[in-house]
Amino acid sequence: MTSGRIGAWLRLGAATLAIGGAVGVVRVAGGVPAGSDPAGSVGGVPRGVDLGGGGVPAPQQSKDRQPRTSEDGGRLEKVGPTMSRVVPENTPYDQWLAQAKARVPMFSGLVIDDVRTAPLKLWGDMGVNGLYIRMADYQIIDGFVLEIPPHGQTKPQRHMFEEGLYFFGGPGHTIIQQEGRRPERVDWKYRSLFAIPLNVRYQHFNDSDKPVRLLAVTSFPFVMNSTDSVKFVYENPFEFRDRYNAQEDFLRKSEHVGQNQTVTNIVPDALEFKLDAYERRGKNTTNMHWRMGGGDTMVDFHVSEMPGGVYKRAHRHSSDAFILLLSGEGYSLTWKEGAETRTRVDWHEGTVFVPPIYWYHQHLNPGKEPARYLAINAPTLVARLGLRFEDQIENDPPEIEQEFAREVAKRGGKLTKEP
Repeated sequence: MTSGRIGAWLRLGAATLAIGGAVGVVRVAGGVPAGSDPAGSVGGVPRGVDLGGGGVPAPQQSKDRQPRTSEDGGRLEKVGPTMSRVVPENTPYDQWLAQAKARVPMFSGLVIDDVRTAPLKLWGDMGVNGLYIRMADYQIIDGFVLEIPPHGQTKPQRHMFEEGLYFFGGPGHTIIQQEGRRPERVDWKYRSLFAIPLNVRYQHFNDSDKPVRLLAVTSFPFVMNSTDSVKFVYENPFEFRDRYNAQEDFLRKSEHVGQNQTVTNIVPDALEFKLDAYERRGKNTTNMHWRMGGGDTMVDFHVSEMPGGVYKRAHRHSSDAFILLLSGEGYSLTWKEGAETRTRVDWHEGTVFVPPIYWYHQHLNPGKEPARYLAINAPTLVARLGLRFEDQIENDPPEIEQEFAREVAKRGGKLTKEP
């Protein structure tokens, strides 16, 4: 198996999808452009382009050959030699996307090279410039980027989906308020992580002299698909007072409840937070899961760190996952089971990318300094539905080790091998 390379699929004003492999490189100008029809892609990839096999356009379906379908008529996408998934099509969330793209600046794809500099447009509903992010063909979580001008603010919001926020800049603050209770101020700064309690009213304020960007990841697609009602999502008066009731200790709570597990409602600095050992994924790697938002049940947060010269074992899972790089420079590999070519994503602070559903992926740090990333996904939700599948490759193919050794040597680093 060889490795294709994706330098970035959205760079400052230029979107390019690059697929490399042993046979050559295919470039699709624009990748999956903002506002494109989500039904026109598979896994967030334009039809006719296969990110996992061969590095060349996939063979076109012959006219006399019917596409593979499930028992109930759904289109099937092969994700392994003996496994296929039903491709979600025309879901309530897809229908919302089709209606919203006329008024919401939108990106559809797999990688944003740097959310700190990605082009934004005025988003009227938010009151500031922003970009809605639909990654792959995810149907559980989505994301968006907002930029709050100096001493500016967003419009107030309230909704029936969970939302995690990471801030690039500051200082600033967010006002949250449960109906009929006192408002509460949440102060944040560069690298703070905070989760909005479910269905409380909130508004963000920039207290600095410079613009501040934030990345949000939410469970809106899951709630929309579950209820098929925009009114339920945005006009619901129900109050989750068991999660948040303006209690005095809401922002002070931080309890390490077990290995790699912390219950808290705000992380002041996600890069400085102390992590626990997690060598199941790689030697000397560390990790921490945060339970936030007063008891979020749909969105999960965890951060992992790799020292220089170390990479994590490849794994895959059946839940969506946004991956945001907090520090370091390196690359990740992702591929379908049985594919002949791996796709490579080079990253640095501010890169956001996703692996398509049930594709293997692994993260590699060939540099001299530690690399830390934040993953926001929905494993708890999927597990409670009985649909969480995962596995890990314990012994990496030699070509991965060889490529990584070359990358480490190129940077003058030291390779750390498993015992």
